[in-house]
Amino acid sequence: MNRTIACLIAIGLSLMVRPAFAEGPQIKFEAGYPAQSTIQGLYDELDYQRAVQAYIWATPAVAGASFIKGAKRDLGASLNNIVIWESSANPQTVVFTGNSQSIYSIGIVDLEKYGPVVAELPPAVLGMVNNVWYYPLADVGIAGPDQGKGGKYLILPPNYQGEVPEGYYVVKSDTYDVIWLVRGFLKDGKPDAAISDLKKIKVYPLKEKDNPPPTTSVNASVNPSDLTFPTGYDFFKILAGVIQKEPTREQDKVMLGMLSSLGIEKGKPFNPDKRIIGILQRAAETGNAMARAIAYNSRNPKKNPYPDRQWEWIFLTDKPTFETETFTDLEARVTYLHQACFTANAMVMKSVGKGSQYLAAYKDKDGKWLDGANTYKLHLPANVPVKDFWSLMMYDSETRSMVVTDQGKAGVDSYGQPKKNTDGSIDLYIGPTAPKGYESNWVKTIPGKGVFAYLRWYGPTEAFFDKSWKPSDFELVK
Repeated sequence: MNRTIACLIAIGLSLMVRPAFAEGPQIKFEAGYPAQSTIQGLYDELDYQRAVQAYIWATPAVAGASFIKGAKRDLGASLNNIVIWESSANPQTVVFTGNSQSIYSIGIVDLEKYGPVVAELPPAVLGMVNNVWYYPLADVGIAGPDQGKGGKYLILPPNYQGEVPEGYYVVKSDTYDVIWLVRGFLKDGKPDAAISDLKKIKVYPLKEKDNPPPTTSVNASVNPSDLTFPTGYDFFKILAGVIQKEPTREQDKVMLGMLSSLGIEKGKPFNPDKRIIGILQRAAETGNAMARAIAYNSRNPKKNPYPDRQWEWIFLTDKPTFETETFTDLEARVTYLHQACFTANAMVMKSVGKGSQYLAAYKDKDGKWLDGANTYKLHLPANVPVKDFWSLMMYDSETRSMVVTDQGKAGVDSYGQPKKNTDGSIDLYIGPTAPKGYESNWVKTIPGKGVFAYLRWYGPTEAFFDKSWKPSDFELVK
């Protein structure tokens, strides 16, 4: 075969495998210079590529800022008005992978407006403080320095130079916007004690410590809300707002340099022309598609805890910061923050009987996407390895929030005492209709909608970590 034919074959093969969206701009040179007719197309492509990568990079910040915006808009959250899901989260709360078994409280803190802020926590709670990037600033409560005894946490603004009084657990933030989440614990399967504990939380500016204003709360369980982020052009509008408000961090400067060509630059108004708006809209569509590919079909070789199962870790790094020794794992970060909120050391620590562990399933036993039109069975062997409780939650793959059906619930958990088999094992079902006799073990799904599952262990015991106990895959019931 001569070289000409070989080259033609190689070119043909390269065209066959080239993605349709990667055709790129026209490339033509004139004596080493790009042809004038191609320059604008090259710049369009450059800005488009920068915007797509910015979408992947900025997902945490846009997610955090949107959560704050939704909490203010829909729930009236403020520094002194905290949010409590008194009946736990339910499908009317549109939030990424919420859990309907826990009694949660969340709060927002604007350190630019209030300066240092004090958060007084009662005993026997568990939670975390995150910056606007959902970066973990501190674990609090049982997994934090107060060790579940309660205490006062002092959250300091970026580059704070003032006096730091004694008697506080100090939390230093590198962003002005801060979000915290604290969970109370059910007693005898009832929420009363958890609600009472969470209502003892006090949040106020340090400058008002001698006469702090009262902290009030809103019951989010009876208030519809949307705490998710947009995936179109508005994604970049929110990002521009974050860049304007927050201090410039050293680790962000390279990406901020790329964003400047898109009109997103600190200290300058964001007024994109039609060309940039079109590029940003197209980039958001591509970025959203890429984020879904990364999240639902990770290429991380360590994603599966069980080699013979479809279950995947939701945290693909050993740290909730998504940092390795040499780089920040952007794909691991978007895998989690495309579909979840908040990070904490307690969520990844390998501590028997403490913290929590999470696995996700997007595919059935045969490697096909979970489909709301089908009925599946999930088998849990006897003695689920938890000290506290376990739960299975089903989510809409489009919204990443709880499935919404006339059943009014999206999960099954050990508190609900699902029906057991004679050997103590448990068969759970998801699908449009309940198998006869297993109504209490069933979560309804809707044809035409993709779904995915989170299986959670609270207080996981040794059998979880040594993998002597493991759940089945979702098996199609024909």
